[in-house]
Amino acid sequence: MIQMRETAMTIRPLFAAIALTGLTTATQAAAQDGPIAQDKVLVLACLEQMEQTTTWPQCVELMFQPCVAEEVGSEAHQACLGGVRTEWATAVQSLQNEVLDAVTAQGKTEVIDLMGSWTNFVVQKCEDVAAARPTNSESARLGCEISELAGLSGEFAACLEGRSTAQYCAIE
Repeated sequence: MIQMRETAMTIRPLFAAIALTGLTTATQAAAQDGPIAQDKVLVLACLEQMEQTTTWPQCVELMFQPCVAEEVGSEAHQACLGGVRTEWATAVQSLQNEVLDAVTAQGKTEVIDLMGSWTNFVVQKCEDVAAARPTNSESARLGCEISELAGLSGEFAACLEGRSTAQYCAIE
């Protein structure tokens, strides 16, 4: 209970800081249209403001907030992380579809190719993370996947907002 109170005391000022910096238009629109839940929009805003007004630990705290009440490594914790991972995967898919609709034909091809490579990279990276933590390996793997999905969501949102410098992101 004390940990939850301390977490709430840490997160409230972070929410205020993110709100003051403003959410980006594409992530705001996506949140209003439904594919990205408000808690995910806050994570994306945190990631976008990293090194300026937020830090990685603050963003991680937001990213995993839904599961803080569960004992790390427990079945309940793993189930919670699995649900959060599914939510982020859904957000990525939605944003990817929007990107594919917005970019040039060459950009579409590049996104599809990049996603194949990205998926293989994440699987290997997160398996390595899990192997390094034998006592909580499943939680570690899921946490790794969640952070990677959040980062990719941020990149797709940046593309849709015209802030991405990625070669694939040439809007038609």
